[in-house]
Amino acid sequence: MNLEEIIIDDIVLKNFTILNRQTLETIRKFRNHPEIRKWMYSDDIITKREHRNFVNSLRKDRKNFYFLAIKDTNLIGVISIKKLDIKNRNGYLGIYVNPEEKTKNLGKILGKVLIKLAFEILKLHTLKLEVLENNERAINLYEKLGFKREGLLREFVYKDNNWINVIIMGLTENEYFANKDIK
Repeated sequence: MNLEEIIIDDIVLKNFTILNRQTLETIRKFRNHPEIRKWMYSDDIITKREHRNFVNSLRKDRKNFYFLAIKDTNLIGVISIKKLDIKNRNGYLGIYVNPEEKTKNLGKILGKVLIKLAFEILKLHTLKLEVLENNERAINLYEKLGFKREGLLREFVYKDNNWINVIIMGLTENEYFANKDIK
């Protein structure tokens, strides 16, 4: 299966491993933006070298896939499937938007594309995610996309001198296909 460039609806997904340096630098700037960083497990500024090493590591990695999402010519955000387990047909999602993009409902657009990638292209059975308990906006989005709360990782992330719980959410292929036309 070719995971270099995929088109879902009107969104082009380009694997990080095929992007040029300038585009990768733009993505690094998205990820380092304060509005994006604050919701990540690690909110450290990512250096150019760290980002380059990360992308280079993806070239040999068959469990973690990161894609730049492009609508028309706009770089709208990043989606990822991580911890991909082909045998058990599951993986974890990741999403962040381009913080400078003004398109409405970007999170929802990216979420729908990511779910289609997971269930219609990768043929996963289960898609999971982890979200900081205080990220209410993301939790609401995931619930609207059909994800259900499945568990809690208590005091799992240390940020701003506080321990934060992480909510585990999931969506199965049966739930997706049963409600696909409603969304």
